[in-house]
Amino acid sequence: MKKEIPSFNRYSSQKWKYRRIGLLGGSFNPPHHGHLHISRTALHMLGLDAIWWLVTPQNPHKSARMLMPYRKRYALCQDIVQHPRIHVTNLEKEFESRTTFETLIKLRSYFQDTDFIWISGMDNAKTFHTWDNWKNILNLVPTAHIARPPATDLIKNFPLRMLKTQNHHMLSYPENVSLEAGNTYWIQQKKMINISSTDIRKSMT
Repeated sequence: MKKEIPSFNRYSSQKWKYRRIGLLGGSFNPPHHGHLHISRTALHMLGLDAIWWLVTPQNPHKSARMLMPYRKRYALCQDIVQHPRIHVTNLEKEFESRTTFETLIKLRSYFQDTDFIWISGMDNAKTFHTWDNWKNILNLVPTAHIARPPATDLIKNFPLRMLKTQNHHMLSYPENVSLEAGNTYWIQQKKMINISSTDIRKSMT
């Protein structure tokens, strides 16, 4: 029997009023413990109340032929997440948004009293400048990127890191950071999980 995808009630804005929410978007093709590591690190380092996983129906940077069916990816996310403050959502499917920018516009519309921050690992930080409306994304929400040490050398040539209109912060210790747009946080940590969805897919073939 197929697992049904429950609706993540996007109209329940009161439940999330004044909460600090990290957004981890992606294909999750498949989800793995690296996604969980990033989520737990962001919760701890940024003083967040919760992390929402935004499982995208179709990543514009990836071929549809490479993706497992959406329901399977969503179900795998539900299976792997066993944390009370990490929530798997199908908001991007509900919104029928094609890009992160479109998703954020709708999130800001539905959750007007919620503070959001976009979370990613280094792969996405490196290519962030190729995303649709990437500078407008930075005008909507702050971003945080989980960096491997030595973070300064790793990120110094990233177009995002060189963007002088952003306030760049290097974080080595937990902090209740500002969630105002225009801030980008580079989280330095001693431990990283060296795993990727691509490597997992290769091991399955």
